[in-house]
Amino acid sequence: MSPDAHKKIVYGAFGCGGLLLVLGVASWLIVAKSGFESPPSQPPVTPAQASAALDSLSTYDLAALIPVPAPVNTRTYARWRTTSRPVMVFGDTFPQDSWQATTWHAAGRAVVVESLQGRPPPPAESQPPGHAMLAAARHALESGEPERARAAVQLAIQCAHDLQARSDLLLVILGIRQERDAYQMIDRDSQLAESDSARRLAPAMLAVLDRRLGEVRHVRALIATSGATPAGASALAEWALDSGVPLPVRDEIIRSIGYGWVLDPPETTFGLDSVRVAAVQRLAAAELPPDLRRTVQAVTFGRPGMARRFDLAISYRTKRMESLDL
Repeated sequence: MSPDAHKKIVYGAFGCGGLLLVLGVASWLIVAKSGFESPPSQPPVTPAQASAALDSLSTYDLAALIPVPAPVNTRTYARWRTTSRPVMVFGDTFPQDSWQATTWHAAGRAVVVESLQGRPPPPAESQPPGHAMLAAARHALESGEPERARAAVQLAIQCAHDLQARSDLLLVILGIRQERDAYQMIDRDSQLAESDSARRLAPAMLAVLDRRLGEVRHVRALIATSGATPAGASALAEWALDSGVPLPVRDEIIRSIGYGWVLDPPETTFGLDSVRVAAVQRLAAAELPPDLRRTVQAVTFGRPGMARRFDLAISYRTKRMESLDL
């Protein structure tokens, strides 16, 4: 029998989904025998774990944990000096000869902080991220411009508060992280504080933000675990519809309902459970804020086949792993 004929017979017998399954098992065996370590990944969740996570989630005062941030009024804005964009790493605490510190100082030199002079600020999307503004503050301070450095720190805190007001929980976490790093810099260098009271408050603010960052990260993990079973997804739908729950938490809950099957072996293998599909349909029929409606649309998969489930699972797990650095 010719090799081409053999391929046709195999493909016809197994179909696309079968071939994907065979290839997945084969690649797993190759990696296992090659000595390479596979990347860390969240293991499947049992019903007992999902139930326990939902119980733990109910103990949090979510409205207090994710309050609406206070506005920060600044008279400055930031822009990139050049079209090139350095890779951003918070390198203020790294040794001066490390690559992190080198990248940090390069980012500081690439950012310009200027006065608005009565003009409206440019769109936030066109400005450098908050960590780049903090790098600019360090560069300005080392260049003998403490006022510009303080302005850059306040601009970074404003950027952090803007992120914390978004409906995406990952952006909220990024905003808390940026604000926490800003207060760490103020705590380490009093010249970056706008006033004596701000300098004295910096250690307490740093402790509060450290604790809050850890708790919000934990809440996000609990939401992912809770939604990993059909029963958990159905229970979470009540939370997603509750207007008293902060918008970013509701958004993350909807994502967990839609993607939770990735962590549920029966659904990954045989398809989405009808209970989960019903939960998504219930959300789609509800009156939700525009941001949440868009999220519901993004996680409405119907009943995807094996090949589509494979692609979605890889994408979801990759994004979860990337977010571990926040």
